[in-house]
Amino acid sequence: MHTIYCIYPSQNLTGGISSLRTLFLKDILTSMGIRPYKAHRGVSISEVIHNKSYAGHNTLYFQLRKRTVLDGKKYKDYDDFYIVTDAPFVNMDKLKPEQIIMVDDVVRSFFKFTSYYRHLFNIPIVAVTGTCGKTTTKEMLKHILQKDFTVQATISNQNTGYFNLPYLMGIDDETDIAIIETAVSGYGHMMETCKHFFPNIGIITMIDVDHTDNFPSFRDYIAEKENLMKGLNNKGTLIINVDDPNILSMNFSKYKGKIVTYGKSKNADFNITDILFNESKMHFKVNYKGKLYNGVVPGMGEHNVYNATASIAAAIEVGININTAIKRLASFHHLNSRFQIIEGRNQVTIIDDTWKSNPASLKNGLSSLKKMSLPTQRTIAVLGRMAALGIYAAEEYAKAGRLLKELGIDILITKGFITKDIGRAAIHAGMKKENIYHFSQAEEMKAFLDSFLQPNDLLYFKTGGNDGVFDEIIQYLKKDI
Repeated sequence: MHTIYCIYPSQNLTGGISSLRTLFLKDILTSMGIRPYKAHRGVSISEVIHNKSYAGHNTLYFQLRKRTVLDGKKYKDYDDFYIVTDAPFVNMDKLKPEQIIMVDDVVRSFFKFTSYYRHLFNIPIVAVTGTCGKTTTKEMLKHILQKDFTVQATISNQNTGYFNLPYLMGIDDETDIAIIETAVSGYGHMMETCKHFFPNIGIITMIDVDHTDNFPSFRDYIAEKENLMKGLNNKGTLIINVDDPNILSMNFSKYKGKIVTYGKSKNADFNITDILFNESKMHFKVNYKGKLYNGVVPGMGEHNVYNATASIAAAIEVGININTAIKRLASFHHLNSRFQIIEGRNQVTIIDDTWKSNPASLKNGLSSLKKMSLPTQRTIAVLGRMAALGIYAAEEYAKAGRLLKELGIDILITKGFITKDIGRAAIHAGMKKENIYHFSQAEEMKAFLDSFLQPNDLLYFKTGGNDGVFDEIIQYLKKDI
């Protein structure tokens, strides 16, 4: 059996090399509608790439980017290196004619290949999308399934289109199921991912403002998420959060597959009830097919219960018993920096929710902060910027300020120039000016917190854009072990 892999060395996406059936160049070319040369017959391909930096022996390279500059001299020493392109390049004569596979449209040819490769495997592929909860839902589902199945899944939040091909090539004869996050930050992103993986199960967690800077309207952003149904070929199973009005605004009229709903709505297939905050876990009940099931999931926040329920619904679709799914979720390891509770110095509780920040996740985080607090505890929100809001930025920062007042958060600390808008809106909503602080540098924030914090304070950190200052402050405040 031949080895095939497409794990770019610096990324280590799937954790190793996959053992696969042999891929022959003649079969790949035939799948693309190209008649193979005699010299192509018997040639095996061990890597398929779209980044020329990973050129090597027995490799098929697709020149997808028009601005990529190729030089034939750089590849002449590789055995069985083939280039699929639709444009001439420098020093083509340094390669053998059969090494250059000229096509009319390299992108179209590439997606013919992805379709060919994907359909070598008759397995369920789950596509998970939504503004928030994609990664957690994917990880929860993976946790449930991996005791019974070999699972290929996107790693962490590495879910942009660049990673699609390596993830696809990570599917092999040993793979039982794949779980793929489908990120959307521009037009065409949803279908681009679906044309790699051809999913047959889809999950939409929730939709709100995020990555909207590349869309002229919020409706266009919703429509791009809605394309998941088209990516499922309007059949298969679609699992949706029925409590989300933006999901319900989608056009389901063309969808002929199975729709599974979850949420607090009594009409949901998986009806969530009795959500309780308890230390570092969430307790909940799910009514499914007339029977009530008790669940618990590590990590705080009502949103985690929704993510857990979505993962339970998907697990059932691939054959896992609901009792087994719920039991396994109890041992799920909550993801770092996603409402992660940390013991701080001097009896202060730190909540690290700095993985990302958008309006929906901020609302979830602040609501969870308030629900878990005791009357004797001060709630302190330390907020940084929200990323990729585009034309909605000013409106969403103002909403955040009003939310702080509505929830009754005691103290607001902001960092970064743009976050001053949150403080202004909070003051306008009625929050006392003396309870709002702003800093630009880590050292001045450390000095302030040293003198300001009291035992039993709940200190909530939230930011987007990989702000190292927040990491530094959290590390500084952690209890010494």
